Amino acid sequence: MMTLATTEVEKAALRRLSQLAVNGPLTGTTAWRCFSSPVARYRYDENQPPVVFNANELAALKSLKKLVVDHLEFKARRACAYCKRPVGHYGYGWHIEHVYPKASYPERTFALGNLTIGCTDCNQWKAARVDRGTLTGGLTIIDPVANGFRYGDHINLVHLATEEICFVKYRPTSETGRATYNKLQFADIERSTIIDSVNDDLAALHRRMNDALANVQASDSESELGALLCTLRSRIYRLG
Repeated sequence: MMTLATTEVEKAALRRLSQLAVNGPLTGTTAWRCFSSPVARYRYDENQPPVVFNANELAALKSLKKLVVDHLEFKARRACAYCKRPVGHYGYGWHIEHVYPKASYPERTFALGNLTIGCTDCNQWKAARVDRGTLTGGLTIIDPVANGFRYGDHINLVHLATEEICFVKYRPTSETGRATYNKLQFADIERSTIIDSVNDDLAALHRRMNDALANVQASDSESELGALLCTLRSRIYRLG
């Protein structure tokens, strides 16, 4: 991310957060929270003094985040790096995605090469089924930011649409592609795409649940609620 910093204040603020994440007292998760939602006094522990930012640093962090978002949207073409569905104002809700989780790899928290775009669905399932084992078992799904990565080497995607129905099918072609399909619940994406296109009531419910999930994922402390929403939505589409 340092390559995107345009001012000395931005570089200094980013360097400070990186050092706090790697050397303590912040974790990768709390350091990222300071970056993504900067406040003048961030209290991460009741028994420790807060992390304080002045007005110039707050402005610098907000400016730098916009640069990061713009860079990732352009690089990913406004699509989720895992399922390739469109995200943003006219697509699904999304988050900046750490391919190697910041909780386990604090040194990669602010590495631009570790960041991409993840829709709320893939983000939640990856956090629940992939991230916790990455430190000991390695990354078990596709690595969309790896050098030379080609999505088609691991997953073939077919997307057909008419005025009346929309059809999406993922066909894994590698071991990591199959793991991605299974662990990130791509079968649910296939079901939901068809059902949403033919059932307006379920489509409206799906949108409301996606909005709720996006709000929940903004708070790391609500991960259990996010997992519950994902499971509930999955069961709805299996019944549908």
